[in-house]
Amino acid sequence: MIVKVESSNYGFGHTWTLEVYGKQYYLGQDVKFCSRVLGMTPSDVVYAIGTNRLDTDKGRKALARFIVKQLGITKSSKIQPWELCSE
Repeated sequence: MIVKVESSNYGFGHTWTLEVYGKQYYLGQDVKFCSRVLGMTPSDVVYAIGTNRLDTDKGRKALARFIVKQLGITKSSKIQPWELCSE
Protein backbone atom coordinates (compact mmCIF):
# COMPACT_ATOMS: atom_id res chain seq x y z
CA MET A 1 0.00 0.00 0.00
CA ILE A 2 1.68 3.20 -1.18
CA VAL A 3 1.07 6.48 -2.96
CA LYS A 4 3.27 7.25 -5.95
CA VAL A 5 4.16 10.93 -6.30
CA GLU A 6 5.07 12.45 -9.66
CA SER A 7 6.18 16.03 -10.22
CA SER A 8 4.78 18.08 -13.09
CA ASN A 9 6.99 19.38 -15.86
CA TYR A 10 6.57 22.92 -14.60
CA GLY A 11 7.54 22.28 -10.98
CA PHE A 12 4.10 23.11 -9.59
CA GLY A 13 2.01 20.51 -7.84
CA HIS A 14 2.36 16.77 -7.77
CA THR A 15 0.10 14.04 -9.04
CA TRP A 16 -0.68 11.03 -6.90
CA THR A 17 -1.49 7.42 -7.74
CA LEU A 18 -2.67 5.07 -4.99
CA GLU A 19 -1.48 1.47 -5.17
CA VAL A 20 -3.47 -0.79 -2.89
CA TYR A 21 -4.73 -4.39 -2.95
CA GLY A 22 -3.06 -5.01 -6.31
CA LYS A 23 -4.87 -2.10 -7.97
CA GLN A 24 -3.84 1.40 -8.99
CA TYR A 25 -6.11 4.43 -8.58
CA TYR A 26 -5.20 7.69 -10.26
CA LEU A 27 -5.88 10.46 -7.72
CA GLY A 28 -4.73 13.51 -9.66
CA GLN A 29 -3.12 16.67 -8.37
CA ASP A 30 -2.29 16.62 -4.66
CA VAL A 31 -3.99 19.88 -3.62
CA LYS A 32 -7.14 19.18 -5.64
CA PHE A 33 -7.41 15.64 -4.25
CA CYS A 34 -7.05 16.85 -0.68
CA SER A 35 -9.71 19.53 -1.02
CA ARG A 36 -12.18 17.93 -3.43
CA VAL A 37 -12.08 14.29 -2.40
CA LEU A 38 -10.88 14.30 1.21
CA GLY A 39 -12.45 17.68 2.07
CA MET A 40 -9.23 18.75 3.81
CA THR A 41 -6.38 21.17 3.29
CA PRO A 42 -2.96 19.70 2.52
CA SER A 43 -1.86 20.96 5.97
CA ASP A 44 -4.67 18.95 7.59
CA VAL A 45 -3.54 15.83 5.74
CA VAL A 46 0.08 16.38 6.80
CA TYR A 47 -1.06 16.72 10.41
CA ALA A 48 -3.23 13.59 10.15
CA ILE A 49 -0.46 11.37 8.74
CA GLY A 50 2.26 12.87 10.95
CA THR A 51 4.71 13.85 8.21
CA ASN A 52 5.16 15.98 5.14
CA ARG A 53 7.96 13.76 3.82
CA LEU A 54 6.39 12.21 0.73
CA ASP A 55 9.87 11.68 -0.66
CA THR A 56 10.19 8.65 1.64
CA ASP A 57 8.44 5.27 1.51
CA LYS A 58 7.37 5.75 5.13
CA GLY A 59 5.58 9.01 4.31
CA ARG A 60 3.95 7.67 1.14
CA LYS A 61 2.77 4.55 2.96
CA ALA A 62 1.29 6.67 5.77
CA LEU A 63 -0.55 8.74 3.17
CA ALA A 64 -1.86 5.59 1.46
CA ARG A 65 -3.13 4.13 4.75
CA PHE A 66 -4.84 7.44 5.54
CA ILE A 67 -6.56 7.66 2.14
CA VAL A 68 -7.70 4.03 2.32
CA LYS A 69 -9.14 4.56 5.79
CA GLN A 70 -10.80 7.90 4.98
CA LEU A 71 -12.45 6.58 1.81
CA GLY A 72 -13.25 3.12 3.17
CA ILE A 73 -11.41 1.29 0.40
CA THR A 74 -11.29 -2.48 0.85
CA LYS A 75 -10.16 -5.44 -1.26
CA SER A 76 -13.73 -5.92 -2.40
CA SER A 77 -14.33 -2.25 -3.33
CA LYS A 78 -15.68 -1.91 -6.86
CA ILE A 79 -14.03 1.47 -7.51
CA GLN A 80 -12.76 2.07 -11.04
CA PRO A 81 -9.13 3.30 -11.41
CA TRP A 82 -10.25 6.82 -12.39
CA GLU A 83 -13.18 7.31 -10.01
CA LEU A 84 -11.16 8.97 -7.25
CA CYS A 85 -9.48 11.44 -9.59
CA SER A 86 -9.85 15.11 -8.73
CA GLU A 87 -8.75 16.61 -12.07
